[in-house]
Amino acid sequence: MPEKLKKAGFNWLALGIEAANSDVREGVSKGYSQDDIVRAVDELGKHGIYIIANYIFGLPDDTQETMQETLDLVIELNCEFANFYCTMAYPGSELYKDAIRESWELPETWSGYSQHSFDSRPLRTKHLDAADVLKFRDDAFHTYFENPTYLDMIRDTFGDETVAHIQEMTAHRLKRKLVTA
Repeated sequence: MPEKLKKAGFNWLALGIEAANSDVREGVSKGYSQDDIVRAVDELGKHGIYIIANYIFGLPDDTQETMQETLDLVIELNCEFANFYCTMAYPGSELYKDAIRESWELPETWSGYSQHSFDSRPLRTKHLDAADVLKFRDDAFHTYFENPTYLDMIRDTFGDETVAHIQEMTAHRLKRKLVTA
């Protein structure tokens, strides 16, 4: 498939990797293994297709340890770009219904559902509160985009100007109502 994608003109592909831990992935009905993830990223890269990897922290079964597993996978895969999300229980979704049933706190305003807003309130997990999830996500973002191995790969692939843009981006931290430190 990667050869056909490249031949069709694909240069970038976004993958919904979500989480490293198989139990966490199974809890949200993701039917692939970590080996499948690594193999797909490797095969796409061999065919000159850049990856935008999407990860979600704070899935219902996540713990500090499983979120760290995901961050370790992020660093191992070292894709050209990564998006880091917190789980949000959007109104009407099954997660929203679960949150209501469990009496888990939800955002008070629409901006609370925004990944990057000051009042962002992700869904808590069975093991962590929303502030822990949000802090982990924000720290993971900086850990990845400030990683020298990542920056070296970006420099080799896209040049110094792109590295400078990433460094400008990571010079700022999001201000969060839930995260005080």
